[in-house]
Amino acid sequence: MIIRFVLTLILFLIPFHVKAELDIDISEPMLEISTGFNGDTLTLFGTSKQKGDIIIIVKGPQKDTTVRRKTDVIGLWINARSVTFSDIPQYYNVASSRSIFDITDTQTRLDNRIGINSLVFETLDNVSNERHDRFQEALIQNMQLAHLYSLTPDAVEYINDSLFKTRIHMPSNVPVGDYEIEAFLFKNGKMIDRQSRPFHVRQVGLTASIHDFALSQPLLYGVIIIIIAILSSLVAILLLRRE
Repeated sequence: MIIRFVLTLILFLIPFHVKAELDIDISEPMLEISTGFNGDTLTLFGTSKQKGDIIIIVKGPQKDTTVRRKTDVIGLWINARSVTFSDIPQYYNVASSRSIFDITDTQTRLDNRIGINSLVFETLDNVSNERHDRFQEALIQNMQLAHLYSLTPDAVEYINDSLFKTRIHMPSNVPVGDYEIEAFLFKNGKMIDRQSRPFHVRQVGLTASIHDFALSQPLLYGVIIIIIAILSSLVAILLLRRE
């Protein structure tokens, strides 16, 4: 990883001619999660042929997500209403060279889904606008509480007139799957260029084996978990009796 990091930095520092106004690369194109993973911080480098405003978005993987509203019924909290949104990024982080509200106008942010306030999720069923907005707001709040959606944008820093970098934090509960890194170059509020590249989060070692077994044999996996829980309870009871 360190060797790739150094080579990437050297590559960006060497002048070269490209057609694109913007180019990006990441220190770790694949993040490997093993037992004891406590999160990681990725370094993303980029170059721009002309110095401007940079916005970087890291998002993924996408999956259908259901938001449920609980209601108190005779002292019991039960699921009342729910809304299922389709193809929701399970992680969304933004980094920018300055406030995204100062970089470009509202319509451009909406068209390119730049920023939390510009996200519009589609539902699987037809719901009213009021219900859609209320449940989408709850979904985003849940993601932010889980540290999967950024509360405030990270900073993009220019190292010189063409080279910039930012750091993206991946929490310990980061979802496994395929991600996309998008970089935007703006000048005087206008988009000059836009580039993207894939990024992957994979489980390795024992964690990966358990994950694959749970997906391939869900019933057996559930039975084993129940047995382990029962045995753990029995061991705890025996230890308490000895004391």
